[in-house]
Amino acid sequence: MDDLVADGLDPVYVLHSEHPVLIERAIAAIRDAAVPPAARGFNYDVVEGKPTGTRIVALAQTLPMMAERRMVFVRDLALMAADEAEPLIEYLAKPNPSTVIVGVASKIDKRLKLFAALSKKGFIHALEAPRQIAPWVRAEAQAKGVKIDAAAVSRLVDAVGDDLSRLSLAVEQLGLYAGDRPVTSDDVDDLIADTRERSVFELTDAIGSGDRARALAAVASLCDQRESAVGVVVMLARHVRQMALLHAMRKQGVPKQELPSRIGVPPFIVDKLIAQANKFSPGALARATQRLATADRALKGDITLTGQTSPWTGPQMKTLGRELGERVILEQVVDGIVRLAAR
Repeated sequence: MDDLVADGLDPVYVLHSEHPVLIERAIAAIRDAAVPPAARGFNYDVVEGKPTGTRIVALAQTLPMMAERRMVFVRDLALMAADEAEPLIEYLAKPNPSTVIVGVASKIDKRLKLFAALSKKGFIHALEAPRQIAPWVRAEAQAKGVKIDAAAVSRLVDAVGDDLSRLSLAVEQLGLYAGDRPVTSDDVDDLIADTRERSVFELTDAIGSGDRARALAAVASLCDQRESAVGVVVMLARHVRQMALLHAMRKQGVPKQELPSRIGVPPFIVDKLIAQANKFSPGALARATQRLATADRALKGDITLTGQTSPWTGPQMKTLGRELGERVILEQVVDGIVRLAAR
């Protein structure tokens, strides 16, 4: 993230990413360059909750105390109402050279006047995962002092995917597990892949069985592993879709031997999937799909959700914080789906 400050500090940075670890590191790099640790007590302000342009500008125009610069950190600029943004838009024309504003945006909508102005100035930075994940993992391991062989890197990427936050945590866990020796693919299977895959299987199996206690325990396990909440919702949506497809295929009279290829599951899974699908009516599965779609929108920071359309609104999730908010959403959506099962 040093490239953000390599050519000097900009007056404003708006950061957006699907990967919290990239956001955290970008903020740290800018903060380290802008305000030394000893000066942060007077020169580092954090804007929580719903920001306003007036408040941000007032903080930005404050002179630094016994330091060269100040930094104003806005936790979610996307929560700002359009009619509250004008003072900040005007500020962009002549920003205070002794202040650095850093804002995280859960959602970038360049149709809005504020984001259009920020984009025109080049202040928006979309932080994306690299196209090649393996080199990133190797660099992460090197930075953490973890020895890891090539096969282990490949297995880790296969098991975790491109969730950089999860990969970073996994590298750290594997380093502690392996100690001074290089991490191997067997270590990844023992510590990362097996645990994740078992938790995912337990969750889908418990939901299909209508077992609320076991389903919530599996959610807790996945959250403790810092599994991507959006990824869990995607996996649940896939399982619900498979049960819905099974209902449709059986109604069409598709022979049992054709079900695995038509639904996209191994042959030995079909009998269990049939038993699970029998616990849910097609209508119940449609409602489950709708709940998962709403959960996906909430997890991605959709600020248009209201109490009338969703049990999870942006302000509620902001109050809870990212990790607790994700856990609450997963627990509630899983509980709701289990309750749709026939008793």
